[in-house]
Amino acid sequence: MKLAATVINEHLTLVRPEIHDWGAFFFWAQDEGWRVLPPEASLFRGPLSGWAFALRCDGQTCGFVTAVPYPDFAWIGNLIITPEMRGRGLGSQLFDRICDNIRKTGIDTIWLAASDQGKPLYSSRGFRECDRVERWQMFIPAHHRNYAPNLPDALDALCKADRQAWATDRRMVLQYLATGGEIIRTAKSIALVQNYGAIKVLGPWLAMEDTTREHAAIILGATRAGGGGTLQTDILASSGAGALLEDCGFSRCGDCALMVAGPTTPKPPDGAVALASLGSLG
Repeated sequence: MKLAATVINEHLTLVRPEIHDWGAFFFWAQDEGWRVLPPEASLFRGPLSGWAFALRCDGQTCGFVTAVPYPDFAWIGNLIITPEMRGRGLGSQLFDRICDNIRKTGIDTIWLAASDQGKPLYSSRGFRECDRVERWQMFIPAHHRNYAPNLPDALDALCKADRQAWATDRRMVLQYLATGGEIIRTAKSIALVQNYGAIKVLGPWLAMEDTTREHAAIILGATRAGGGGTLQTDILASSGAGALLEDCGFSRCGDCALMVAGPTTPKPPDGAVALASLGSLG
């Protein structure tokens, strides 16, 4: 569902982003140290184009936000205000508008990853923390690897495990993320290594058993997939995988709160070890 531009007041307008809005967003994101990877930009300029919004103040781009409306919940990401206009309540207005747009579609459960700075805003809107998201990374030296495309049954298995964890169908997004990547399967775990050249992302990572043996098999497979580069993953702290990542040579480079608002008691998705993205898609 694509939503029309919204006039907030005589100065502020929420619009579908044009090229110059995207340019401003990429500049701000880089300044914040965010990773906005190619398939994410492609999604929000393609099938999810109705869910990327730019905030303009008197015609000038001053904010940006995206959302993903999955069948049973939505994920909000990329909420940012230009540094020179922070502290004026623009972030609150932008957040309230995107939540209103989501709820107009009938979705009443919304997830997001919140920095410590942003957490008070979300808490004031009824969002509750149910876990922590830890970012881990490791540089892997280049090595020869013959790429073999994923077979359809591997993608089917990944989507099935992801659906069991999150209780919704995210196949469209996972298909984008899996292009050029490698799906790793063990006895009771499955994960995707997304390959973007110098950057790799381990996620989603799903496990029917959170055991050291299962986690170690996925980590080993991920470090051998797709050649060299920096491998990053956003894991749920409750998975317990952080200690093993550290033992394997990964370093922790940040964390944030996993928050949710909705009609049910918040709890982490069952069986999810790592998110499918670095903040934008859940």
